[in-house]
Amino acid sequence: MSASRTVQIFGALALSVIASTAAQAGIITTADGSVTVTDVVTPISGSLFQYDYTIADGTGLLAVVDIAVTPGISISGLATPGGSDFTGTIDTVSTPHGPEEFVSFLENNGTFTAAPESGFIFDSPVAPSLSTFDVTLFDGTTGSGGIQAPVATPEPGSLALCALGAVALLFWRKRWPASRLGKVS
Repeated sequence: MSASRTVQIFGALALSVIASTAAQAGIITTADGSVTVTDVVTPISGSLFQYDYTIADGTGLLAVVDIAVTPGISISGLATPGGSDFTGTIDTVSTPHGPEEFVSFLENNGTFTAAPESGFIFDSPVAPSLSTFDVTLFDGTTGSGGIQAPVATPEPGSLALCALGAVALLFWRKRWPASRLGKVS
């Protein structure tokens, strides 16, 4: 392998590591103020990613932050700042569209404040992808925003294979004689 090709490969790898640790923020604005959730995703120990969220509550009413993840994926190392100030849980909810799963951070003995607080952490082998987070305020107000989270997305090759199968099925359906489909003229 040429030296210039090696430099290109290492440059691409370094760029992907820098991009994956860049923070992204989602902001939800309500009549009471805004809630900001910022994520930092860092690759750790081989194939694991650490998700670290910082939460700032400008409403003074934030009770729960729910981060949508793919149902059934591995989540480990769930931690919250301040010992028992907050609680971190994994919740699965049945919906008409199938199960949905959330990593939830709730007030316990502490309160979310306008000062950004980090340390809402968990690990997953699933790489970051665009997801949503939901907030629930004590007055019942809710809102949703965008954030990075471990969301399994189909590989492009799998999507192409499914599309190819659908086209083949349509082609086969048109070529099949009507009499063989139970349609008699």
